[in-house]
Amino acid sequence: MKQKLTAIYAVMLFFSAVYSYAGQRDGKTNGFLDWIKMDISTEVRLNLRSLGITIPAGRNMAENQLFSEYFSQIRPFIYSIPVDSSSVLGDLVKQGELSPETVDKLVFNAKAVPPSISTDIQDITASYTISLNAVCSVLVDHSGGANFMHVIDPEPVASYTGIIIIAKEALPVHGKNTSAYLAPCLFPKIWDTEMNLVFDKTMTEPHIFHESMMISYMGSDHIFKRTPSGLSPEIEKIVGNRPLRIIAHAVFGISPTDPIIDSDDARVILSSDINKNLLREGRVVIITSDTVLKTNLK
Repeated sequence: MKQKLTAIYAVMLFFSAVYSYAGQRDGKTNGFLDWIKMDISTEVRLNLRSLGITIPAGRNMAENQLFSEYFSQIRPFIYSIPVDSSSVLGDLVKQGELSPETVDKLVFNAKAVPPSISTDIQDITASYTISLNAVCSVLVDHSGGANFMHVIDPEPVASYTGIIIIAKEALPVHGKNTSAYLAPCLFPKIWDTEMNLVFDKTMTEPHIFHESMMISYMGSDHIFKRTPSGLSPEIEKIVGNRPLRIIAHAVFGISPTDPIIDSDDARVILSSDINKNLLREGRVVIITSDTVLKTNLK
């Protein structure tokens, strides 16, 4: 893999030199991270005339330059993805916890729509999608679900099919004299109002990250539907038709990624093995503001 990536880096550098020689290129890259779909979508367009490329003879060169443009734009964007309340993916690379080659492998393994030429043969365009499940799976290093906080004298509680934490409004930020919308991240924690840790990624079964996220995100429209459960099909697929609904009291973290829930609600979860397994199995959805559910590529 290292030899293959080294060869590709050489190609990237070559085309960067071509760009510099050719001057300003006429192109456009659009992309965004969608926290509901849990993926990064990117579309890249380059103008063939500005690159001095003619079709069909220059098709391979055009496709290589298109991918080079995608690579140069998406790599720093991936580095900016929030991992938790205090770090982004690039921080893990700097700290040596994640290799640059691993990140680049995610880029190269993106699901791609083959490049297409415009009808006037002026532009070449391609689209790429990276799953956040793939990003998470390379960051999970625990072998099994860690223990939950022990509940003294647990009481009988109802069993649920999932958990919905509602944080759609701006909430107080714990320890600060301000409020903020809950911000999505790859590995959020859940705290109770006494600031006991209720849940983090070490309590999740590792195989979950190959199939889904430890916690999913959606907008409030998914919990106000005219259905028997009041839920959309998308959220019901995750939390079932009888979820525990919890109102978040506040948010916590350098970046406000962690919901704080009432201690009584935490007790309902932690007093039942069935309810604790909902956390382990990723049957949790956080409802947050639509304004933070998409992050645009800059």
